[in-house]
Amino acid sequence: MTNRKVTSYNMKYIEFYRVIGIIALLFGIALLYLMNEKHPVKVAVLDSGINEDHPALKGKVRESFHAIQPGQPIEDEYGHGTSIAGIIAAGDTGGEMSGIAQHVSLYNVKVLDQKGNGKIADLVRGINWCIEEKVDIIHISSGFQVDDPALKKAVDDALSSGIIVIAAAGNTPGGEADYPARYEGVWSITSVNAKLVRSTLAARGKVDFAAAGTEVVSIHKDGGFETFSGTSFAAARIAGYTARLLYSEPSRENGIMYKLLQKEAVDLGETGPDQDYGHGLIDIN
Repeated sequence: MTNRKVTSYNMKYIEFYRVIGIIALLFGIALLYLMNEKHPVKVAVLDSGINEDHPALKGKVRESFHAIQPGQPIEDEYGHGTSIAGIIAAGDTGGEMSGIAQHVSLYNVKVLDQKGNGKIADLVRGINWCIEEKVDIIHISSGFQVDDPALKKAVDDALSSGIIVIAAAGNTPGGEADYPARYEGVWSITSVNAKLVRSTLAARGKVDFAAAGTEVVSIHKDGGFETFSGTSFAAARIAGYTARLLYSEPSRENGIMYKLLQKEAVDLGETGPDQDYGHGLIDIN
């Protein structure tokens, strides 16, 4: 039998492949970590703007877009958008209230002016920007009683991109829901009061879900807290809750999320889906 000598060359060869093996193992572990790492859910708030310097929203806003005057800085003169953002994602406020979802990156899209008025063209521009930014959820506070082809296309494009579009049904005292909430595929949210009855101002008709929207506590744009009422605040609660669910299970798609909320909904009014409460109340803690 011939004894083979392990030469220094062979030792280097073995050592080389040992190092390569270690590198490959570390790379695999890192890749697995990245695949399982959870990223903040991207929630776009299309409203009057967000006061990004508010203590409860510090570091929450990732990107901003002024749809009315592109390129201009955003100021929330009206105050509505900041309060909506607070319901969705406000951080520590000293125990007074906190946002429903904490693992969120807010996208601040100004589509309403200092009086809270908006134009369809600006809303369309804001939605299209959200598509480019690949957000996960779009929350729309405003609406119109007229069906507009450009708005319908923008919404359809957002839905086709996999974005969950949540819109206030509208404050139309029992009248028909606004567009874009009335469009197929958009989650139309109405408001209920403390007695779980549709709020007096809330729209009916094409409604998907109901949520608390009367005397809802949120942050004020200039500091402190205030109570707010309206379908947009009910929609903000649904947006925050959906973001919380998405963070726990990022692979859930629009249709799956919708069915999940359907199962959770507490039937109100007539048995089964109806024009006042949709599939029912989403009770959010």
